[in-house]
Amino acid sequence: MTKRLFLSAFLLALGLRPSAGQAPPAAPSPQEVFDSKVKPLLGKYCYKCHGPQLKPKADLNLVKYQSETAVRENRKLFREVLTHIHTRQMPPAEATAQPSPEERLAITQWIEGALNRVDKNAPKGAGRVVWRRLNRTEYRNTVRDLLGADFDPRDFPSDDVGYGFDNIGDVLSLPPLLLEKYVAASGKIADQALAGPGKDKLVLVPKPDASKPPREQARAILERLLLRAYRRPPLPDDVERHLRLFDAGEKLDPSFEGAFKLPLRGILISPHFLFRIEMDGMGETYPVNEFELASRLSYFLWSSMPDDELLEKAAKGLLRKELDAQVARLVKDPRSIALGENFATQWLQVRRLDEVKFDPKQFPGADAALKKDMIDEVVRFFDAVVREDRSVLDLLDADFTVVSDRLARHYGISGSGRVKLADARRGGILTMGAILAATSDPDRTSPVKRGKWVLEAVLGQAPPPPIPDAANLKVEPGDARLSLRQRMERHRADPNCASCHNRMDPIGFGFENYDATGAWRDRDGSQPVDASAVLPDGRKFNGPVELKNILKQQKAEFVECLVEKMLTYALGRGVESFDGASVKEISDAVGAGGFKMSSLIQGIVKSYPFQNRQRDNRTRR
Repeated sequence: MTKRLFLSAFLLALGLRPSAGQAPPAAPSPQEVFDSKVKPLLGKYCYKCHGPQLKPKADLNLVKYQSETAVRENRKLFREVLTHIHTRQMPPAEATAQPSPEERLAITQWIEGALNRVDKNAPKGAGRVVWRRLNRTEYRNTVRDLLGADFDPRDFPSDDVGYGFDNIGDVLSLPPLLLEKYVAASGKIADQALAGPGKDKLVLVPKPDASKPPREQARAILERLLLRAYRRPPLPDDVERHLRLFDAGEKLDPSFEGAFKLPLRGILISPHFLFRIEMDGMGETYPVNEFELASRLSYFLWSSMPDDELLEKAAKGLLRKELDAQVARLVKDPRSIALGENFATQWLQVRRLDEVKFDPKQFPGADAALKKDMIDEVVRFFDAVVREDRSVLDLLDADFTVVSDRLARHYGISGSGRVKLADARRGGILTMGAILAATSDPDRTSPVKRGKWVLEAVLGQAPPPPIPDAANLKVEPGDARLSLRQRMERHRADPNCASCHNRMDPIGFGFENYDATGAWRDRDGSQPVDASAVLPDGRKFNGPVELKNILKQQKAEFVECLVEKMLTYALGRGVESFDGASVKEISDAVGAGGFKMSSLIQGIVKSYPFQNRQRDNRTRR
């Protein structure tokens, strides 16, 4: 049925009849709907607290946002606004004026419409990543793939973390101590690469050819080695500079391998090796060149340098043309497990598990080995979803996992390795021991931490920082007779705490059947476990299975959260407001692709910010 016939039928159903030959009235534009319906409601219920006053609540002045464009440019903010309206936190319960369900729906539908519409003609910002130093993992992997050397940089200073990841360019500084470590490491790596076992298999130094002068042999090796080490074709001066080091090396050691140690060490401490350097192009925003794209791709999926095939495609200008095939090839390569080791463990915040010291009296089996097995489960499970191109929704709930013998016993399931799960109480990241243990206290569960983790890592709805001293439950006379849940309910009664805890605590209660180490329990001490709760929007559940089903219904929020996290990791910078359209486009592509993991990875690799870079006219470091 055409739109006009549908409208005519609609008017007739209302007892109206369109005039003969008269076109149906045009639907009001989104701006007209905002001006006539939404803005008056915001004025009635929101602007009093969130208006142009000197100190608006939560430092939020909604009057500043008067169009769809303004909403889309502040996507993260308005996702949070939507959440607060849906969960009836805005207006707060104590406010005398409360919108009717129809008024609340009018506001949320307009905001959702604004967020869901992508203006493909709107200008996009590609963002700019500063020169990115290789973090410890990338350094180790790059040395391995460049020289075949196994060097463990565990004594390097820890890498700083930004936006939840340790590969963010802005925080990867180069302190003097780290520079000293690089210099020392260059000698150890050069010794291993030039004199270690299996050196004849390396591309670095073939057996000396007596028919060619050593310097000519060194030049040929350097031209190839510098291409791989710098992830770009070397300039003539690059080669000549390292040949001069070879000349100096010959004076110290006449053997070819001995003389080559000096230029090799020079490569390993060069900024072009230690940093991922992207050069400015033409215009304010420009595509990264094919060698830079190769590096973005390999460090995203492998946490390591591009291999020879990527460099060859880049040299021939074929990488963008054959991007789908190259992404598929990199994912199938064993090195793609780095996505599980480095992205998944940081996104899911399980690296903090190493810092949790469980009470040995209550949890004698929760030692370092068990915690390692828990983290390994996260890595192997995520890797299976990637390699098998499963649905990203399987991350929330799946019928399999990958566990060690000991972890299987801890869970109370039979088998090890890849295990088919018959019990819905396990399956997916939400009920994995690593997450449940990392969001616990040393001596008890923490519904607050678990609820906060779900909001942050699964729904992308991080609550604001707590008020001072909010982290501790106050101990009062008679508390010994109260359950943890009762003490938390009293804590939540404080108006200063309720706004956040009303969102976090019910989710956390849904996981109370898992103790602090992630083992299943039916009783908490002498009391039966109560894992029932009511979410702020009125939805009820009892236990982790029903809670998982509710969270799976929020797949749009989950996918968008996952896209933001993975895009942050892939770009090495935080997702900004101007990335909103790209996040939406990738999320839509994931849905259109049947939620396959490949649609997520391809969407990120083909996205505007991954393919492009923005000039920065500020002083460069």
